[in-house]
Amino acid sequence: MSKMRPTLVTSKAPGLGYAATYFRVFEAIGERRRLLHGKLENNGDTCAIGAYFKQCNEPISSQAIDEIATYNDSFPHLTMHERWKKVRRWLKFEIARLSQNK
Repeated sequence: MSKMRPTLVTSKAPGLGYAATYFRVFEAIGERRRLLHGKLENNGDTCAIGAYFKQCNEPISSQAIDEIATYNDSFPHLTMHERWKKVRRWLKFEIARLSQNK
């Protein structure tokens, strides 16, 4: 279970792997231009993880959820658009790093 987004439920169903989760969240936030701080969803806006679950219900790694949510929430002073830009750059960096470790 995710510590950062406790409203998510635990699943025994097969889900995306760790690296695939990062890529899929990156794709999901590409369709948005703003990200919430500290919440999965509020009035149609979402955090990075919430953006993924708006598009898909496939289970993803709770470790990846917590890492992505922690980074998403580490900029409480930024506007939602500025947070989106930071998280998008970081996810791009992490995807490149994960693909080099194969």
